[in-house]
Amino acid sequence: MMSDWFKTKKPHKLPTRAQPATDAPAPRKYDAVVVGAGPAGASAAYFMARDGLDVLLLERGPFPGAKTCGGAAIIAEQAHELFPNFWEEFSYERIVTRLDYWWLSEDSAVTAGFTSSRLSAAPYNRLSVKRKNLYTWLAAKAVAAGATLLLGHHVAGVLLDGYQAVGVRVAPPQSTDYLADLVILADGANSLLAERAGLIPPVTAANLSLYAKETIALPPATIEERFCLPPGQGAAIGLIGYPTAGYNGTGSIHTFHDSINISAGMSVSAYAAGGFSPGDLLERIKKHPRIQPLLDGGVTTEYGAAMIPEGGYHAIPPLVHPGLLIAGDAASLVNGIHGINLAMWSGFYAAKAAFEAKKNRDFSIRKLSLYRTLLDESFILQNMRTNAKAATLQRDRPYLFDLYSRLANEAAYQMVRAYPMPVKDKRKFIWRKVTSLQPVGKIAADIWQVLKVVKG
Repeated sequence: MMSDWFKTKKPHKLPTRAQPATDAPAPRKYDAVVVGAGPAGASAAYFMARDGLDVLLLERGPFPGAKTCGGAAIIAEQAHELFPNFWEEFSYERIVTRLDYWWLSEDSAVTAGFTSSRLSAAPYNRLSVKRKNLYTWLAAKAVAAGATLLLGHHVAGVLLDGYQAVGVRVAPPQSTDYLADLVILADGANSLLAERAGLIPPVTAANLSLYAKETIALPPATIEERFCLPPGQGAAIGLIGYPTAGYNGTGSIHTFHDSINISAGMSVSAYAAGGFSPGDLLERIKKHPRIQPLLDGGVTTEYGAAMIPEGGYHAIPPLVHPGLLIAGDAASLVNGIHGINLAMWSGFYAAKAAFEAKKNRDFSIRKLSLYRTLLDESFILQNMRTNAKAATLQRDRPYLFDLYSRLANEAAYQMVRAYPMPVKDKRKFIWRKVTSLQPVGKIAADIWQVLKVVKG
């Protein structure tokens, strides 16, 4: 214990894996340097600054969320626990009261959904948000709490004293080193900083997904008419099957105040196997006969892509290192369609661990392991453990989403069609149609595997 305390107090010798720039000004030392002003980094910076730590938040872009496109539906109650009544100061897009899933074939859709006016009451269930607005608001909270935010700072590497992280190096034109007792990496999916520092293994193509996103402007009244929504309320629709061209993956539609955001994506390894580009998937969605009328007359205002770590629980790398924590997407903390809330909570837990480490002047792995303990005890890792087999199921059965979407649509089509035949014969006819797509034995095996995943 005393040796650890002494280690944190003694002067740091020059980094052994990254030498400081000789023409850089004398570096200032902070309690914590956070890399990345996304939901994880900005939340960590806010809670650490609120608790009295001297915090530097570094963002590569000209503003938080500069490299993002579109938005998502955040789970309002989870965010409310961290930022009480946040909707009173943050400009969200719509209150989501309609949740749908559409299993698509080439020309049809089997849908399941739920809508309720009860979901429109505070503290709400989900709120649609634009990512850049959310990230900017979170970073502003951190600054208001006392954190220093530097924009346009590209962190090139982690400074190490032996195995202890002691700061970060910013690339030109600043060419500056910033020292800190604690470094929190929240630099997004595929954290090259952690990888270059030898802290995590490279992210595999199977565990990393690439999503294309497009925002299409439409008048608010048109959006509400086409999605059957009361004024101010919104819809979130998950798209499965046809959009991802025969591979497991997903698409989505989110309604904003005066625009619609659509996205589609799948694993990088699936793109390589199928020879598709992310833009190809987006075009499939936009041209689908059920979706095209929803977008008709709209004007594209944003187009981009985003990488999302979707390897699940078993892809989570080591998150705690001497003087360093990894949070948010950089930590692969994404559970299905849920990522933003998990990122904010991981930033909160990292801040809790940082505060205890600062109080005890101990930034060793032993003390910082509080971060992993808090994650283990939270809904974040409990839910990810429950779904731990989902990623393996999708890798082992890459046809699952597409095949069963086509199967469901074929069965539904045959059921609603009127044939000049007895009901008993029609049932046999439908059964033959369905089993021609997948033999009964394989259907049973797939169902068994899905049930094992659901059981956890």
